[in-house]
Amino acid sequence: MRHDTIWRITLDSIDRLLELLDLQTRIEVYCHLQAPFHMVHEPDTPGTAWFHLLLEGHCTIATGGRQYALQAGDFFMLTAGSQHTIYAGEGDSSWREDTRNGLLQLCNDGDGEPLRMLCGIYQVCNRAATSLLTILPEPLLVPLGDIPQLPALCTLIHHEALTRHEGSLTIIHALCEILLLLALRHISELPEKHRLTALFSDPGLARALTRILADPFAPYTTEGLAEVACMSRATFARKFQQAAGSGVQTFIRTLKMSAAAQMLRDSNRAVSHVAEETGYQSEAAFNNAFKAQFGITPARYRRQGEYRDKDLTIGL
Repeated sequence: MRHDTIWRITLDSIDRLLELLDLQTRIEVYCHLQAPFHMVHEPDTPGTAWFHLLLEGHCTIATGGRQYALQAGDFFMLTAGSQHTIYAGEGDSSWREDTRNGLLQLCNDGDGEPLRMLCGIYQVCNRAATSLLTILPEPLLVPLGDIPQLPALCTLIHHEALTRHEGSLTIIHALCEILLLLALRHISELPEKHRLTALFSDPGLARALTRILADPFAPYTTEGLAEVACMSRATFARKFQQAAGSGVQTFIRTLKMSAAAQMLRDSNRAVSHVAEETGYQSEAAFNNAFKAQFGITPARYRRQGEYRDKDLTIGL
């Protein structure tokens, strides 16, 4: 299987993963700064992925004991919502805030190199699928300046952030969703290895995972998926564990229950019908499996889903 074919399958599968995660974009602040400055972002709840798009200037982000140098056009995302520090120059300066049409702008009194940066969050709305975020790199640094579409996208985002007209925040939200897709498309070209590229750089694993994502409710066996991957059962199980960070059946169960949770939240199907669609022979068996996975019954999860927007403000 050629590399471009593998990556095409990857993009199709990423679409499915993003559909399950049901990400909602939330812009936190537009930074209009001058060095020196020093900002600390405390850890966030699971299912919260911080992102920073550097529109102008330079800065450094420190997280997990490492430092990452960013320049204009770079996109940085922390899928685990980890603590991180953003700084430029030595020392700090005083801050001031201004809010117009829902967009917060942060300024300071520094006198060094100017910086323009958009900071926001991709929030997992399908809380049952939160663990699927671990497939994405943590952290993810993508030099989007190398992507042909980026200059136009950054120009639009920058213009809306600067003008902050009525409706600007809605436009920025939509553009940042496109930004995420561009970033994920680009990660196949990054030198660092992570779970996503590990799963799809192996043709056999790519075939098996594509099959799983296309129909997560099929009665898969490890032996059957090993045949799809053209591997022995032991080799397939070992490679999948190394690449995905979990056993194949654990991954399938999480995927299946996440999709079931999405059906419960977004449709009026009876729990018994969802149980049947997800491959369970009885509603009781489905209830037990769902509660074992998430600690809550399907019926209660559905009731909580009626308050989806409120749920976004509490921990997952």
